[in-house]
Amino acid sequence: MKETHAKVFNILKASQTRGMLLDVAGGDGGFASRLRETGYNAIFCDMYLPESIHALFVQADMNSAIPFKANSFHTVTCMESLQYLENHKLLFRELTRILKKGGRLFIAMPNILNLSSRLYFLNRGYFKYFKPFKRNREGREWDRIIYSPISFVEVFQLLGLNGFRIETLYASRYRYREWPLFLIYAALNRLLSAFKRDEREGMFSRLLASKEILLGDHIIIIAKKN
Repeated sequence: MKETHAKVFNILKASQTRGMLLDVAGGDGGFASRLRETGYNAIFCDMYLPESIHALFVQADMNSAIPFKANSFHTVTCMESLQYLENHKLLFRELTRILKKGGRLFIAMPNILNLSSRLYFLNRGYFKYFKPFKRNREGREWDRIIYSPISFVEVFQLLGLNGFRIETLYASRYRYREWPLFLIYAALNRLLSAFKRDEREGMFSRLLASKEILLGDHIIIIAKKN
Protein backbone atom coordinates (compact mmCIF):
# COMPACT_ATOMS: atom_id res chain seq x y z
CA MET A 1 0.00 0.00 0.00
CA LYS A 2 1.36 3.44 -0.92
CA GLU A 3 2.48 5.74 1.87
CA THR A 4 -0.41 8.18 1.35
CA HIS A 5 -2.97 5.38 1.11
CA ALA A 6 -1.63 3.83 4.31
CA LYS A 7 -2.02 7.15 6.14
CA VAL A 8 -5.65 7.53 5.05
CA PHE A 9 -6.34 3.86 5.79
CA ASN A 10 -5.12 4.24 9.37
CA ILE A 11 -7.24 7.39 9.86
CA LEU A 12 -10.35 5.62 8.57
CA LYS A 13 -9.60 2.47 10.54
CA ALA A 14 -9.43 4.51 13.76
CA SER A 15 -12.73 6.28 13.02
CA GLN A 16 -15.82 5.30 15.00
CA THR A 17 -18.01 5.86 11.93
CA ARG A 18 -18.37 3.14 9.28
CA GLY A 19 -21.19 2.87 6.73
CA MET A 20 -21.09 3.27 2.95
CA LEU A 21 -17.79 4.39 1.44
CA LEU A 22 -16.87 5.14 -2.17
CA ASP A 23 -13.27 5.18 -3.37
CA VAL A 24 -13.26 7.39 -6.48
CA ALA A 25 -10.83 6.38 -9.24
CA GLY A 26 -9.81 3.47 -7.03
CA GLY A 27 -7.55 1.55 -9.40
CA ASP A 28 -7.79 -2.20 -8.77
CA GLY A 29 -9.85 -1.77 -5.62
CA GLY A 30 -7.13 -2.86 -3.21
CA PHE A 31 -7.76 0.12 -0.92
CA ALA A 32 -11.52 -0.48 -0.84
CA SER A 33 -10.94 -4.16 -0.20
CA ARG A 34 -8.76 -3.45 2.84
CA LEU A 35 -11.40 -1.07 4.20
CA ARG A 36 -14.10 -3.74 3.85
CA GLU A 37 -12.03 -5.90 6.19
CA THR A 38 -12.34 -3.19 8.87
CA GLY A 39 -16.14 -2.99 8.61
CA TYR A 40 -16.72 -0.39 5.90
CA ASN A 41 -19.25 -1.15 3.17
CA ALA A 42 -16.72 0.00 0.58
CA ILE A 43 -17.22 0.32 -3.18
CA PHE A 44 -14.76 1.64 -5.74
CA CYS A 45 -15.18 3.09 -9.21
CA ASP A 46 -12.73 3.74 -12.01
CA MET A 47 -12.69 4.47 -15.75
CA TYR A 48 -10.55 1.42 -16.43
CA LEU A 49 -11.62 -2.16 -15.86
CA PRO A 50 -9.11 -3.80 -13.48
CA GLU A 51 -7.48 -7.09 -14.42
CA SER A 52 -8.59 -8.50 -11.08
CA ILE A 53 -11.30 -6.94 -8.92
CA HIS A 54 -10.84 -7.02 -5.14
CA ALA A 55 -14.05 -5.24 -4.04
CA LEU A 56 -17.45 -4.11 -5.33
CA PHE A 57 -16.73 -2.23 -8.57
CA VAL A 58 -18.63 0.20 -10.81
CA GLN A 59 -17.01 1.34 -14.05
CA ALA A 60 -17.40 5.11 -14.40
CA ASP A 61 -15.72 8.14 -16.00
CA MET A 62 -15.06 10.69 -13.27
CA ASN A 63 -15.14 13.48 -15.88
CA SER A 64 -18.88 12.84 -16.16
CA ALA A 65 -21.70 12.37 -13.66
CA ILE A 66 -20.91 9.76 -10.99
CA PRO A 67 -23.51 6.94 -11.38
CA PHE A 68 -24.85 6.89 -7.82
CA LYS A 69 -27.94 8.39 -6.22
CA ALA A 70 -27.77 11.55 -4.14
CA ASN A 71 -26.89 11.14 -0.45
CA SER A 72 -25.63 7.58 -0.94
CA PHE A 73 -22.36 7.60 1.01
CA HIS A 74 -21.10 8.43 4.48
CA THR A 75 -17.51 8.72 3.23
CA VAL A 76 -15.86 9.36 -0.14
CA THR A 77 -12.13 9.06 -0.83
CA CYS A 78 -10.27 10.42 -3.85
CA MET A 79 -6.67 9.27 -3.63
CA GLU A 80 -4.03 10.83 -5.88
CA SER A 81 -6.45 11.01 -8.80
CA LEU A 82 -7.28 14.71 -9.29
CA GLN A 83 -4.27 15.22 -11.56
CA TYR A 84 -5.71 12.70 -14.05
CA LEU A 85 -9.16 14.32 -14.24
CA GLU A 86 -10.16 17.16 -16.56
CA ASN A 87 -13.30 18.59 -15.00
CA HIS A 88 -12.59 19.35 -11.35
CA LYS A 89 -15.61 21.65 -10.98
CA LEU A 90 -18.01 18.92 -12.06
CA LEU A 91 -16.26 16.33 -9.91
CA PHE A 92 -16.65 18.36 -6.71
CA ARG A 93 -20.32 19.04 -7.49
CA GLU A 94 -20.82 15.30 -7.90
CA LEU A 95 -18.94 14.49 -4.70
CA THR A 96 -21.23 16.88 -2.85
CA ARG A 97 -24.32 15.29 -4.40
CA ILE A 98 -23.50 11.68 -3.51
CA LEU A 99 -22.33 12.42 0.05
CA LYS A 100 -24.80 12.45 2.91
CA LYS A 101 -25.12 15.59 5.02
CA GLY A 102 -22.31 15.48 7.57
CA GLY A 103 -20.40 13.02 5.38
CA ARG A 104 -16.64 13.27 5.04
CA LEU A 105 -14.51 13.66 1.95
CA PHE A 106 -10.85 12.56 1.89
CA ILE A 107 -8.68 14.14 -0.81
CA ALA A 108 -5.05 13.00 -1.19
CA MET A 109 -2.84 14.72 -3.76
CA PRO A 110 0.75 15.65 -4.62
CA ASN A 111 1.56 18.93 -2.92
CA ILE A 112 2.82 21.36 -5.56
CA LEU A 113 2.85 24.18 -2.99
CA ASN A 114 5.59 22.81 -0.77
CA LEU A 115 8.81 24.82 -0.76
CA SER A 116 10.76 22.16 -2.63
CA SER A 117 8.17 22.09 -5.43
CA ARG A 118 8.11 25.89 -5.69
CA LEU A 119 11.89 26.05 -6.04
CA TYR A 120 11.79 23.25 -8.63
CA PHE A 121 9.17 25.15 -10.64
CA LEU A 122 11.25 28.34 -10.46
CA ASN A 123 14.18 26.45 -12.02
CA ARG A 124 12.38 24.19 -14.53
CA GLY A 125 9.08 25.91 -15.32
CA TYR A 126 7.02 22.82 -14.43
CA PHE A 127 6.28 20.94 -11.21
CA LYS A 128 8.42 17.91 -10.36
CA TYR A 129 5.33 15.81 -9.70
CA PHE A 130 3.99 16.55 -13.18
CA LYS A 131 6.82 16.32 -15.67
CA PRO A 132 5.69 16.91 -19.28
CA PHE A 133 7.45 13.73 -20.49
CA LYS A 134 6.67 10.37 -18.95
CA ARG A 135 7.11 6.72 -19.85
CA ASN A 136 3.97 4.97 -21.08
CA ARG A 137 3.94 1.59 -19.35
CA GLU A 138 2.15 -1.51 -20.60
CA GLY A 139 -1.31 -1.93 -19.10
CA ARG A 140 -1.33 1.56 -17.54
CA GLU A 141 -3.63 3.54 -19.83
CA TRP A 142 -3.60 6.52 -17.47
CA ASP A 143 0.07 7.11 -18.34
CA ARG A 144 -1.17 8.55 -21.64
CA ILE A 145 -3.34 11.18 -19.94
CA ILE A 146 -1.99 14.73 -19.93
CA TYR A 147 -1.74 15.90 -16.32
CA SER A 148 -4.16 18.48 -14.94
CA PRO A 149 -2.17 19.77 -11.94
CA ILE A 150 -4.23 21.19 -9.11
CA SER A 151 -3.03 22.81 -5.89
CA PHE A 152 -4.48 23.23 -2.42
CA VAL A 153 -5.61 26.74 -3.44
CA GLU A 154 -8.03 25.40 -6.08
CA VAL A 155 -9.22 22.56 -3.85
CA PHE A 156 -9.88 25.01 -1.00
CA GLN A 157 -12.06 27.11 -3.32
CA LEU A 158 -13.91 24.11 -4.76
CA LEU A 159 -14.64 22.76 -1.29
CA GLY A 160 -16.01 26.11 -0.14
CA LEU A 161 -18.17 26.57 -3.22
CA ASN A 162 -19.71 23.13 -2.71
CA GLY A 163 -20.57 23.41 0.97
CA PHE A 164 -17.60 21.66 2.55
CA ARG A 165 -15.66 22.71 5.63
CA ILE A 166 -12.06 21.57 6.01
CA GLU A 167 -11.63 19.65 9.27
CA THR A 168 -8.02 18.51 9.14
CA LEU A 169 -4.93 18.69 6.98
CA TYR A 170 -2.28 15.96 7.04
CA ALA A 171 0.98 15.30 5.19
CA SER A 172 2.13 11.87 4.05
CA ARG A 173 5.63 12.86 5.23
CA TYR A 174 7.68 16.04 5.65
CA ARG A 175 10.61 17.41 3.67
CA TYR A 176 12.78 18.82 6.47
CA ARG A 177 15.59 20.05 4.21
CA GLU A 178 13.60 23.25 3.71
CA TRP A 179 13.05 23.76 7.46
CA PRO A 180 15.01 27.07 7.78
CA LEU A 181 13.15 28.55 4.80
CA PHE A 182 9.87 27.28 6.28
CA LEU A 183 10.46 29.12 9.56
CA ILE A 184 11.03 32.42 7.74
CA TYR A 185 8.10 32.02 5.37
CA ALA A 186 5.68 30.79 8.03
CA ALA A 187 6.52 33.65 10.41
CA LEU A 188 5.96 36.25 7.70
CA ASN A 189 2.73 34.65 6.53
CA ARG A 190 1.31 34.34 10.03
CA LEU A 191 2.08 38.00 10.67
CA LEU A 192 0.21 39.02 7.53
CA SER A 193 -2.74 36.71 8.29
CA ALA A 194 -3.24 38.47 11.64
CA PHE A 195 -4.53 41.46 9.69
CA LYS A 196 -7.13 39.43 7.76
CA ARG A 197 -10.57 40.49 8.95
CA ASP A 198 -12.50 37.83 7.08
CA GLU A 199 -12.52 34.58 9.10
CA ARG A 200 -12.32 32.28 6.06
CA GLU A 201 -9.54 34.34 4.49
CA GLY A 202 -7.60 34.23 7.74
CA MET A 203 -7.99 30.44 7.99
CA PHE A 204 -6.83 30.11 4.38
CA SER A 205 -3.69 32.16 5.10
CA ARG A 206 -2.92 30.05 8.17
CA LEU A 207 -3.27 26.84 6.19
CA LEU A 208 -1.00 28.15 3.43
CA ALA A 209 1.65 28.86 6.06
CA SER A 210 1.24 25.50 7.77
CA LYS A 211 3.89 22.83 8.08
CA GLU A 212 1.67 20.50 6.05
CA ILE A 213 1.53 22.81 3.02
CA LEU A 214 5.09 24.15 3.10
CA LEU A 215 6.90 20.91 3.98
CA GLY A 216 4.41 18.12 3.21
CA ASP A 217 5.24 15.81 0.32
CA HIS A 218 1.66 14.71 -0.40
CA ILE A 219 -1.24 16.30 1.45
CA ILE A 220 -4.43 14.75 2.77
CA ILE A 221 -7.46 17.01 3.15
CA ILE A 222 -10.40 15.87 5.26
CA ALA A 223 -13.53 17.93 4.69
CA LYS A 224 -17.08 17.62 6.04
CA LYS A 225 -20.25 18.31 4.06
CA ASN A 226 -22.25 20.98 5.89
